[in-house]
Amino acid sequence: MCIRDRKKIVSLTSYTFSISKILNRYCDFILVGDSVGTVYYGMESTKKVTLDMMIAHSKSVKLGAKKNLVLVDMPYKTYQNKFDAYINANKIIKKTKCDGVKLEGGKKIYKIVNHLVKKNIPVMGHIGYLPQKSKFFVAGKNKREKNKLRNFQ
Repeated sequence: MCIRDRKKIVSLTSYTFSISKILNRYCDFILVGDSVGTVYYGMESTKKVTLDMMIAHSKSVKLGAKKNLVLVDMPYKTYQNKFDAYINANKIIKKTKCDGVKLEGGKKIYKIVNHLVKKNIPVMGHIGYLPQKSKFFVAGKNKREKNKLRNFQ
């Protein structure tokens, strides 16, 4: 939800031109998720998704997304420090013409996000399930868990 005007925003994930062309009509932005590894390639986790895989899928999605912002998940271990993060994020933006990158990690990656933003790389983060860091589970079932998610822990 957009905080300023309380207008809800819609986002879905796409890995291909055809799906992004459909989503173009319904979404405010499209995420090219590293879940491509498990959903599209049948990998056991997202940890084996490469930067080149994300770039290839993002190029395809961007072609179909004529009115949407397109954000790209940065794969596991591509932003372990601010220098690698910048090199890899810049590569994604330049090669795909996408609108920004998405990172996982909350407070732990604050300095990396700050560095990218200072270097004019648009960054989106998220709260909730971090598939690169854990096994599947249900989070936010009670008030304490919801607060933990909101506090980026």
